[in-house]
Amino acid sequence: MVDKSKRYVRTYVPLAEVPMLTGRQLDFENIAEMFLTRVRERPDDPLVYFYDDVITYAQVNDRANAVANYLKGKGVKKGDIVSVMVLNAPEIYYTMFGAQKLGFVTGAVNYMLKGPEIAYVLEDSRPRVVFVGSEYMEEFAKGLRLSAHKPVVVEVVTDVQHAENIAETTLAEILRTFPSDECLVPQAADDPVMLMYSSGTTGMPKGILLSHRNELCICKGSAMFGRSEPGDVFMIVLPMFHVNPLCVWTYPIIYQGLSVCIRKSFSPKDFWPAILRYGVTTVQGVPAMFFYVYNAIDPASIDFSRMKLRMAFTGAAPMPVELIHGFKEKFGIEVVDGYGLTEATGVSTTCSGIPENIGSIGMAYPGLEVEIMDDDNNILPYGERGEICVRGDAVMIGYLNKPEATAESLRDGWLHTGDMGHMDELGYVYISGRKKEMINRGGENIYPREIEIPLEQHPKIAEAAVVGAPDPALGERVRACIILQDGCTMTDEEVRDYLADKLAKYKLPEFVEFMADFPRNPTGKILKQDLKKRFSGEEKGSKT
Repeated sequence: MVDKSKRYVRTYVPLAEVPMLTGRQLDFENIAEMFLTRVRERPDDPLVYFYDDVITYAQVNDRANAVANYLKGKGVKKGDIVSVMVLNAPEIYYTMFGAQKLGFVTGAVNYMLKGPEIAYVLEDSRPRVVFVGSEYMEEFAKGLRLSAHKPVVVEVVTDVQHAENIAETTLAEILRTFPSDECLVPQAADDPVMLMYSSGTTGMPKGILLSHRNELCICKGSAMFGRSEPGDVFMIVLPMFHVNPLCVWTYPIIYQGLSVCIRKSFSPKDFWPAILRYGVTTVQGVPAMFFYVYNAIDPASIDFSRMKLRMAFTGAAPMPVELIHGFKEKFGIEVVDGYGLTEATGVSTTCSGIPENIGSIGMAYPGLEVEIMDDDNNILPYGERGEICVRGDAVMIGYLNKPEATAESLRDGWLHTGDMGHMDELGYVYISGRKKEMINRGGENIYPREIEIPLEQHPKIAEAAVVGAPDPALGERVRACIILQDGCTMTDEEVRDYLADKLAKYKLPEFVEFMADFPRNPTGKILKQDLKKRFSGEEKGSKT
C-alpha cells in the first residue's frame, strides 16, 4: 500500500477567488453554454487577435450562430459530426462553436494528412459536413474520391488557388447570408462534443471522443492553477487540430474571459514581433520550438521594455532541464513543463516552477489523479517504474467505433497512457519512456505501423520495421529499417518518394536503413529496442 501522506499538497486558487471570475458564473452543463455566458458578460472585449483583425466575443458568437443556422438547414442532428480541416484562423472558432451550439460533435482533422489518410478519417467518423481550407482542398478531394462516405463540403476560402470544385458553398457566403439568431440548445455534461484523432498501434488512427464534462474539468483546472491574470493574451502557434490549442487553451481562455492571439503557424521571424505587438503574456509550444528560439534569437534584438510575456508552457515531449534554465536566463521567461494526452483532454500534470520540480513533468492537474501502476492496475511504490495512469473528469468517453481499444485503455476508471515513469515521495512524476512503440517527433505522435503497412505493400520490400531515432531538437526522428526481396535494389529517396502521397510529411522516414536481418525473439518477433541499439551513437542512414 502506498503511503500518500508524505506527498506535497499543492495549493490551488478556489474558483470564486480567481480575479477574472469574481462574480461570474462558474458552473455550466456544457461548453456552448459557457461560451455564450462569457459573450454576454463581456461582448465588446477582444477574444481573437489575428494579424490585423481584432474580433470581439460578440462578433465570434454572431458568426458562430450564422454557421449554426446553416447547419440547421442541412438536417444535421444532435450527436452528428461536423469536421474542420482549416489552417489556424478564427474561422475554426466560427465553425466549432456554431456546431457545438446545436449539440453537434466537432471533428478536428489534421490538415497534414494525405488522401488515403483523409479517406480513412471520413469513413471512420462519417461527418455530415466538413469545412475545408483552400490550402487543403486538392488533397481533401483525393481523400473524398477514395471514400465511400460523401459529406457536404464547405470551403473556407483563402488566397490559395486550386482546381477542385467539390464545395457546396463557402464559409464567407454562410456568414454573409445566414442570420445570427441565437441557436444554443440544451446539452448534457456527458454528451460528446469533440472528436480528435490519435494514431493507433495497428496503423489505423483512433477517434477520441471528448465530452463537455471533460473540457469543463480542464477549464476549471486551468483557472485554479492560478497563473493567469486579468487582461492576459495567450498566443497559439501550434496546429489547431491538436488537443493543446483547442482543449488546453481555447476553452480555458474563454472560461476566464481572456484573449487569444492566433498565428497561422510557428515562424521564428514572427515570434517576438507578434508577442510585442499584441501584448502576449503567455505562449504555448513544444520543446523543438523553444529549442529553436533559444538558439536562433539574439536577446539584443528584442525590445524588452515593451514585453509583457511572463510564461511559456510546453508539453508533447520532455523539455530538457538545461533549456528550461537557459530560457529563463536568456529571455527572463519562466518555462512551465507539463504532460498530457488527447485521451485526457490534453493535460494531466503540470510543474509548479519550484526548484525541485524542474526535470519532472509535475504533479496531478487540479481535479485529476495520477498514479504509477503495474499491468494489474496496482499502484506501485514511490520510485518504482511503471505506467503513468490518470483518473478524473478529464478522461475521454472512449474511442469511436473501437470498444476493444477503449476497454484496453480504460480499466477500473483509470486511463492507461502507455507512457512509463516513476513518482517521487512528494508526488512529482518523471517520465522515462514509452510502453508502446510511438515515436514523438516534435510533438507529433507517430506509430510505426502507420509507416510499416504501406512499406510492406511495396513489391521490392520483404519486411519493414520503423523505430525512433533520438534527436536533440525534435526528441525523435523516424527511422525505417528495410529488408529487400531477393535480388532487389532500392534507394532511400525511392522509399520516400513512394510514401510521399500516402503519409503526412512529418511521418516520412528521415533515416532509411537497408538491412540483411532484424534482431528477433525465439518466436520471430522483431525486437525493436535491440534494433534501435544497433544505431546508438551513430546516424548511418540518409537524412532529408
